[in-house]
Amino acid sequence: MDAWTYLGPLGLALLLGLAVGAEREWQGKPAGMRTHALIAVGTCLFVLAGRYGFPETVPGTPGVDPARIAAQVVTGIGFLGAGVIFFNRNIVHGMTTAASIWSTTAMALACGAGLYWAAVAVAAAQLVIVAGLAPVEDVIARHAKHAGRLQIRYTSSAALTAALAKCTEEGFKVAEIQGENGHGVVRTTDFVLTGRGAVAELTVKLRAIEGIEHVIYREEDDSAP
Repeated sequence: MDAWTYLGPLGLALLLGLAVGAEREWQGKPAGMRTHALIAVGTCLFVLAGRYGFPETVPGTPGVDPARIAAQVVTGIGFLGAGVIFFNRNIVHGMTTAASIWSTTAMALACGAGLYWAAVAVAAAQLVIVAGLAPVEDVIARHAKHAGRLQIRYTSSAALTAALAKCTEEGFKVAEIQGENGHGVVRTTDFVLTGRGAVAELTVKLRAIEGIEHVIYREEDDSAP
């Protein structure tokens, strides 16, 4: 079988996964380029293994159905991948790890199906995706769209004013300031933020303001595209 029979579809799946992931990253969604790319090439390899793998198996042989075994592997690995995903403070963690498990399983299945070069190609792509795309995602994250709630604990009105100015300076719009809670000197206020920028960098700069004791950012649960 010509190598391009499987390298072509794998390459196209990788490019499409990267394109969709980049758009999700730009919109500030939790699943970005690496997650989408890994899922794309892994899924493509699963299909190719089922389509072109196991060439030595004679169709209709009683009790022999390697495609059925492969299908059970795909089902089972989904539960394993789901186990490494967790949700903390409105942020999803572990999605890239789960996608990496999915893609690695596809590589192992391809090896068992005899598609050795396809497995090697996906392994190389996976290493590039996981290690090489992190800096690209960092660049996109600095300009990604965010909508969330910033909780600030402060000890003076001057500190709150400085925090508001810093949010605007970093490219965020404070759509709403909600309440003032607390007793004595220490107070807590929530900023409802929208805009594009690096939230992690913003929180670090806010904590450096004199009179700001604590800053917590929570992404809004937004299902919109």
